[in-house]
Amino acid sequence: MIPARRTITLFTPGKIYSGEIDVPNALLRTTDLLNSANLYWKDPAYKSFTDGLLMYNVVLSIDGVDKYQTFESIQIRQPNIIFFYDDFTGLGSSEEKARADKLKEKTRDESKTIHLITKARVNSFFDMQGTFHGLFKNKSSQKYIPISDVIMHEIIRQQDKWVKKRVKLANNFICVNSSYIEASSLV
Repeated sequence: MIPARRTITLFTPGKIYSGEIDVPNALLRTTDLLNSANLYWKDPAYKSFTDGLLMYNVVLSIDGVDKYQTFESIQIRQPNIIFFYDDFTGLGSSEEKARADKLKEKTRDESKTIHLITKARVNSFFDMQGTFHGLFKNKSSQKYIPISDVIMHEIIRQQDKWVKKRVKLANNFICVNSSYIEASSLV
């Protein structure tokens, strides 16, 4: 059986990697996959880093250069990922939405507006605002925190001033690396 692949876009300090990752089955959410203790690799012998994410057909972009380089395959170290999003335009299947609605009802969970500021890296940081579902205390212990309805800006130091630049996202859902979060505010 050939495992499924999923398109994913990763933001690291100063770089954007877009490509495909192996998933053990097409129903597994990308958030669950990257939050798992053991990241799935179709060929574990190819693994060089214990914290590496193997990507295929990758386009590396940097500020001002959309296709700086391409790679047939490349390993990205997870601690360097600031945030990511996948190619899903909606939030899950109808079964997953029904399960989430039941869980919300059971836990009396409400969505909250969250404002996050990341640590500064390579003379920039991200300022993002969106909707958070669940108990933040529980989610903050995971590697990646899911946020929907995201509005994001990159704040960049250019010579002697800071410039605010809107980050265009392919959809309205991202997962932020919890180790990059410097400050958060829930409303």
